[in-house]
Amino acid sequence: MVPPPTPPPAITPHVLIYPFPAQGHVSPMLKLAELLSLAGLNITFLNTEHNHERLTRFTDVEARFAKYPGFHFTTMPDCLPVDHPRTSLIDVLESLQLNSKPIFKQLLVETRPPINCIIGDGGFHLDIAIEPGIPIIRFRTVSASCFWTYFCVPDMIEACELPIKGKEDMDRIITKVPGMETFLRCRDLPSFCRVSDMTDPHLLMMMNETRQTPQAQALILNTFEDLEAPILSQIRNHCPKTYTIGPLHELLKTKLINVKMQESYQSSNSLREVDRSCITWLDTQPSQSVIYISFGSVAVLTREQLMEFWHGIVNSKKRFLWVIRPDSVTTKDGDAENFPEELEEGPKQRGYIVKWAP
Repeated sequence: MVPPPTPPPAITPHVLIYPFPAQGHVSPMLKLAELLSLAGLNITFLNTEHNHERLTRFTDVEARFAKYPGFHFTTMPDCLPVDHPRTSLIDVLESLQLNSKPIFKQLLVETRPPINCIIGDGGFHLDIAIEPGIPIIRFRTVSASCFWTYFCVPDMIEACELPIKGKEDMDRIITKVPGMETFLRCRDLPSFCRVSDMTDPHLLMMMNETRQTPQAQALILNTFEDLEAPILSQIRNHCPKTYTIGPLHELLKTKLINVKMQESYQSSNSLREVDRSCITWLDTQPSQSVIYISFGSVAVLTREQLMEFWHGIVNSKKRFLWVIRPDSVTTKDGDAENFPEELEEGPKQRGYIVKWAP
């Protein structure tokens, strides 16, 4: 009797992970990449050259991922000047769209082993993957409720709920986001929804990127069913293959502990140098007594706006830890502003200011 032929060895899938080039996207994408690496997949993580240089300068990310034989980093230029602050997401996106599509296309053709799937959190360049037939999965790093609100922006515009007119009541209810009809107010919408011009490039970018999501093979969200079930059911009317895998940080922590690699979980994915001295200061404060203030990695404030917050915080008489990036203070014309001396001189007993926190 002739034995059956030996089946060929299974081919390990090769996934290209392509985050939008900003801190709030790169960090959760790296967590997802590590989870997939732990599952034995081959992973190529694509960063812009600018972000990868910062990531490797301020973290141990290369040593951390060297533990996974199927993982490697690759980069491509964002084609912006070296001294560009990159606090404008529109500038970054437009430069990528205009200049780097051929580079991305070449990457897809030349990468070995061949790419079997792309996970990206934006639509930029992903249309190029349609031609060779590479499946695309969207991973949106915001909450399900936030994603769904973005998705419904065209319906708000069609119903004349946008634009928000002048100084009207910001507590006006928005009714065109199913599942939130009774509580979503104008003031709850993100800043790009508050523009008077419905052709504003930031508004169009967010609206178009989100509306393209159903074209992908699947959608991943960093949430869980018990937290956002009603909204997830609304999303699945448009994106039936929606998978909830959050909270990513807890899932990754559990997996690393199970394989005795929990020391990796303490590592940073920061694109900025963190100031750990604030942890020492926090440890000397009473439990649950400190207000944490941070406007993220790209928001900018005028000096007047910053000082308005400052006076409110100081007058509150509460302890506070405040993250103020050096590039977050601008003049009204958009030029960089020196760090206000008043903040340096502030009440050091009750407050602590750092340029970036762990």
